[in-house]
Amino acid sequence: MADAEPASEHGLRHLVEEGTRAARRPPLSDLRRRARRRRTFREVATVTAVAAAVVAVFPLVASFDRSGTSTPGPTAPHSASPRSLIATPTETVPGGTITLTGTGCAPGKSVSFGIRWDRGAKLSLSMEEQKTSLGQPQTTATAAGTHQLASADALPTGSFEARVRIPTSPVINKPTLWASCGTSTSSRRITQYVSIVVRDPN
Repeated sequence: MADAEPASEHGLRHLVEEGTRAARRPPLSDLRRRARRRRTFREVATVTAVAAAVVAVFPLVASFDRSGTSTPGPTAPHSASPRSLIATPTETVPGGTITLTGTGCAPGKSVSFGIRWDRGAKLSLSMEEQKTSLGQPQTTATAAGTHQLASADALPTGSFEARVRIPTSPVINKPTLWASCGTSTSSRRITQYVSIVVRDPN
């Protein structure tokens, strides 16, 4: 009987300890809430780390683009020296005149004006030539060509203007007019182009 009492006391103490531990354990809903909170913290930390890495790399990419090393040729912005050749009017007939205006040349320097065309450009024929080639495909230029038509000096502002006469032979349907000059920002010459239409006068 003396041995039974210590055993019962030991069992009772064990039950009391289990009850105490159970009472201290947080409810299941609290455990789930804590798990969700830990996952949220981990996700936020990951997003923050990725954003920091992107911000760190972006200035390097931007500086590379601004340096111009990835693009060959001059790096001066076009706005610093606008270059736009304008033809007025844009359509004429063989022997007609067109006024060319533009800017971007060195002040006081000579500006050359001319006409050019590519091999295979369509030609306009005279009435006699049209009668001879009746029923045949339209005649085209057998070779590329270019001719200087006029010259003038650039104004102190770097702008220029000249009237050019369109040749009567050969008569190219859609030639390109050009203006060539030196610039105040470079030792090389620049050439600007504009396309026109030469109508059949017949």
